[in-house]
Amino acid sequence: MSLMRTRIIIVLLAALAVTAFGVTRLFAAQSGAVEVSQVGNLDGLTAQVTTAGWVEMDHDMSGNAPGYQMPPAMMPGMPEQGQERIEVKLTIANVTDGTRPLRAGEEFTLHAAKGDKSWTAHSHTFGELPRLAGRHAVSGVLYFDLPPADVADSTTWIEWSHGGSSTRLFVPLNGAAPEHQHSP
Repeated sequence: MSLMRTRIIIVLLAALAVTAFGVTRLFAAQSGAVEVSQVGNLDGLTAQVTTAGWVEMDHDMSGNAPGYQMPPAMMPGMPEQGQERIEVKLTIANVTDGTRPLRAGEEFTLHAAKGDKSWTAHSHTFGELPRLAGRHAVSGVLYFDLPPADVADSTTWIEWSHGGSSTRLFVPLNGAAPEHQHSP
């Protein structure tokens, strides 16, 4: 089989997989974020990943940066040495008329097929919302700190566990983490 024919088959299989999972992606030019159209449904709630991508932290730990180089230990909230931050933006909606319990910061875990690894959220912007009223929605961001190599060339997804059930929301991370962030 020729190399060109192999490439065409791979592209067609990838297109079929994207169609089968209902995922459409648009690449954002500046941030490297990926638009995702994937919805999960659990116990009257729906969750949709709206964007996912690497967070560009404004701290240059290389020897090329001007001024004093503060180590990560002196910058609370920054990723540990060798890790970078991923943000996953979600919208969660209550499609019922009744109030539903919700602990968004605790219900989602990021997974990578490569090495069967998982991470809980470092932080989130959902606040301490214990429930969601009927026919209401909330949007927020989950932040995960992890070594970029752990998700490079790997299928990634968010596992949503709610009300005794779980579902997966696929999160394609295209592109490498910003290079300037942590240097040994």
